[in-house]
Amino acid sequence: MPAYVRLQRTGELGRRAEELWAVMESCQLCPRRCGVNRIKKTSGFCRTPGATLVLSGAHAHFGEERPLVGEGGSGTIFLTHCNLRCVFCQNWTISHLGRGAEATIDAFADMMLWLQGEGCHNINVVTPTHYSAHILKALDVAAGRGLRLPVVYNTSGWERLEILAYLDGVVDIYLPDFKYWDSAMSAKYSAGAESYPEVTRAAILEMNRQVGVAKPNRKGVMERGLMIRHLVMPNDVAGSEKVMEWIAANLPKDTYVNIMAQYTPLHKAYDYPEISRRITGEEYRSVVQKARALGLTNLDIQGYWMVQ
Repeated sequence: MPAYVRLQRTGELGRRAEELWAVMESCQLCPRRCGVNRIKKTSGFCRTPGATLVLSGAHAHFGEERPLVGEGGSGTIFLTHCNLRCVFCQNWTISHLGRGAEATIDAFADMMLWLQGEGCHNINVVTPTHYSAHILKALDVAAGRGLRLPVVYNTSGWERLEILAYLDGVVDIYLPDFKYWDSAMSAKYSAGAESYPEVTRAAILEMNRQVGVAKPNRKGVMERGLMIRHLVMPNDVAGSEKVMEWIAANLPKDTYVNIMAQYTPLHKAYDYPEISRRITGEEYRSVVQKARALGLTNLDIQGYWMVQ
């Protein structure tokens, strides 16, 4: 049984949800710490329309990591807007333009229950940071109505430790990106987010403390743990080998690491010549070889055809 069910029964989940909601009065949910009053419908950097919840859609997703997909799919809910605004974003119509429909907390909870009824293995909330209060409120409602699926927090990794504390015992699976090693790169390609590498390293350590190493059940489905994503980018913009070195030095060697090969120059990427192409096989192979040489044993080699 997911830990959030016990928190719901004791009233702790509802209490945390209310406290997080109050944070939006001078919004500090993400590292930008805009300080706008979202309760009064003011928008900050993420462009979320105040405290209004806007959802892009939900479905059983079969394109996520295999341990999340299983046979029934990952119950993915796409949240709109984003606090990073990466120039190469593949979901920019959702994350930058905010295309979606307004929804109530009850509707959000019902969406979670519908995904459970469809046979999904988890509730996978995508780009959740600026909606963390809404997520806890919806989980409080849904758990009271019978939700029993693990929660996947599918995040950019750029999370405040103070906010992650509210998620301790609520989130079952953390799925953070580790996008950049170099702060100059995160500032250039993610709207001035210079603190990204430092903040994300601290966040990933806290996520690991909360949920530990991800290990699938006997059916191969993940129910709890940390799963890191790293997107290899052209011209080593992401600092991939440095990222692998840090993971190997600071986390268990069997930490789940998805080395992703699908970088595609989308949105505004063509305005930056150094990221205006796909990666080469050699760029990908060098990262995989480095990870293996460092002793990382739980690698998801997404671009397997490049290393054969």
